[in-house]
Amino acid sequence: MSGWTFVGHLHTKHSFDSLVEPRVLAEYAVTLGIHVLAVTDHDSWQGAVETAEEARALGLPLRVILASEVLTDHGDVIALFLEEELWERETAKFCDAVHEQGGLVLLPHPYRWHRLDEELLSRVDLVEVHNARTPPEDNARASTLARERGLPELVGPDAHRLAELGLARVEFDGELPADDAGLKEALLKAPRRFRITRGSIWNEWLSQGIKLLRQPSGKLAWHLVRGAARRLLKPGEYALE
Repeated sequence: MSGWTFVGHLHTKHSFDSLVEPRVLAEYAVTLGIHVLAVTDHDSWQGAVETAEEARALGLPLRVILASEVLTDHGDVIALFLEEELWERETAKFCDAVHEQGGLVLLPHPYRWHRLDEELLSRVDLVEVHNARTPPEDNARASTLARERGLPELVGPDAHRLAELGLARVEFDGELPADDAGLKEALLKAPRRFRITRGSIWNEWLSQGIKLLRQPSGKLAWHLVRGAARRLLKPGEYALE
């Protein structure tokens, strides 16, 4: 293999706002030429565990990193290379627990719903500098943050549907590392390229629709009606890269 592709930040049916089946996800990732997948369900690593099991059972050429996107008291934080599920939600304790497992801490979409302070930033290993659901100005601020902190950069599709999986990927040259230690080293230090495709302004709206189906709420239903109207009348307010 002369190069390999990593895609992180994506969700399965084990997130409240996704219906993606782990088996289908694994199969589809291979058709897109993805070699390494980090499955990051909300507050759960079950989607990653099941996707890894399905990939092995099907004999697919796909490596799955056990991971999750956890809502801490500072906002969402992604734990990569988990050895066991974490229930801690206090930021410092959560990040420290990830590192104790030998994992990496990824800060997703830093300027959406986060409290950025030294308690969090001093524990971050990687920064998501492009999120396919995030406005361009916030992605640009994330790039600046990564450069100022001297942290390696990743991009992520934040996929909640299969159609979003190909919106952001990271490409590396050379052979695919043989083990997790090699993958960690590559994510932290290896040169990389980003391949990005503009997402639809409806992607987040659709995932919130899935949440409404799974967790009916009058307030969320009204929010979706308003969101649909605004997207139709003022699509520029939701412009994505």
